[in-house]
Amino acid sequence: MTSYFSRITGRDVEFFEKLLGGKNVSIEEEELVANAVDAYPGGFYKPEIVLWPTSSEEVSEILKYSYEKRIPVYPKGGSTGLTGTVPIYGGVLLSLTKMNKIVNIYEEDMQVTVQPGIIYDRLNKELEKYGLFFPPDPSSGSWCTIGGMVASNSSGLKAVKYGTTREYVLGLEVVLPEGRIIRLGTRTFKYSTGFDLLKMMIGSQGTLGVFTEITLRLRNLPEYYQTALAFFPSVESAVKTVYQIVRRGLDVAAVEFMDEKMMKAVAEYRKIDLPESKAMLLIETHGTRLAASETMEKCIRIFEENNAVDIRVARDAEERERFWAARKGAYPATLRLGKYMLISDIVVPLSKLYDAVQKSYELGEEYGIHSSTIGHFGDGNLHVHWSAGNNKDKIEDLHKANDKLTKWTIEIGGSISGEHGIGTEKKKFVKEQFREAFDLMLKIKKSIDPRCVLSPGVIFDLEEVLS
Repeated sequence: MTSYFSRITGRDVEFFEKLLGGKNVSIEEEELVANAVDAYPGGFYKPEIVLWPTSSEEVSEILKYSYEKRIPVYPKGGSTGLTGTVPIYGGVLLSLTKMNKIVNIYEEDMQVTVQPGIIYDRLNKELEKYGLFFPPDPSSGSWCTIGGMVASNSSGLKAVKYGTTREYVLGLEVVLPEGRIIRLGTRTFKYSTGFDLLKMMIGSQGTLGVFTEITLRLRNLPEYYQTALAFFPSVESAVKTVYQIVRRGLDVAAVEFMDEKMMKAVAEYRKIDLPESKAMLLIETHGTRLAASETMEKCIRIFEENNAVDIRVARDAEERERFWAARKGAYPATLRLGKYMLISDIVVPLSKLYDAVQKSYELGEEYGIHSSTIGHFGDGNLHVHWSAGNNKDKIEDLHKANDKLTKWTIEIGGSISGEHGIGTEKKKFVKEQFREAFDLMLKIKKSIDPRCVLSPGVIFDLEEVLS
């Protein structure tokens, strides 16, 4: 089906240069190569041209032109995606990184409107001046963009208390595949006015439209934090602790799990001393000083009931940062094992968390690859870091192990993605996950983008959309 799309010609380059200016258009090899991958090791797909629009109107003109010419367009943010949202069919790589402004902060309404290319950490740094913040906290927060977070419905380290990105998106300005600009949602905290097209766009990974403005609901910065690390003699005791914290209704902001292999990798990478144990939990509480402290005291009692071998409570902001640096060091620590790595993203019922960890170990042994686990265990979200070191011959085994874990997840009633999305990595499992509902999803895609020019090959196969 590659012949279905038009190739980029000199005339196309001239059109885009006239529209955007030469500095916002590139067909240089280094730019094409740099935009051929994201953080998922699923293949190398070079675009034919990279464009950097700076306004909604420019995005509209790009899509209108590409739709008429049948040129594929792939929107892109910070390149931190882990599911392979890459230009499989070449065409236009639409980088939104120059659309990175804060449009308006509505302090009294606790809202903000931003362009899609603004970095998560930068946004929260600005909001801090108003005592506000955007709660989803992905590990890639220093580089990922708000547009990318909305496109994949990211969450992260504090979703157990604050929820996912979806809960905070109030409105979107979206450019549809043929170039039409529409606005979805309102600046109110609730509405009941027909189909919720806004929510449909969230998590669509660039397959239904390009976000050019995003209005977010915000929260007040917590008055007080308390953070603790607890180390356990077994994975089972750590998982039991998680279940009891959730089951007793304790208002915790984070419940982060790390297994022994991951702890050792992080300890070496961060040069920190961690005790001998099989599993670690990082727990954080937010609120007033009294409320956060009382909740943490209850968590500590649960740690002790489950035979924690060591409990460390952060004494100040600096120590809290060190605790979080250990957790956020998991990804770079695993990369030190070698360049061939794959990260899973599954969600299981809390009663299946222990089974999921054990399943990852079994599959690691079966395929002769390294498997270590971390996760946002308060909501059942597990990430397995599969590594083949620098052995290129084992790349296929990384994917086989990950696919088996994904199929097992569906069988036990879980979800094939909690925060990374589908991309190209998991599209072969979408039908199995959604069954009859997949046909409805496909009809929506066909209705909005019948020529399949927006991110073809992502979530849906091109042949499915055009059939």
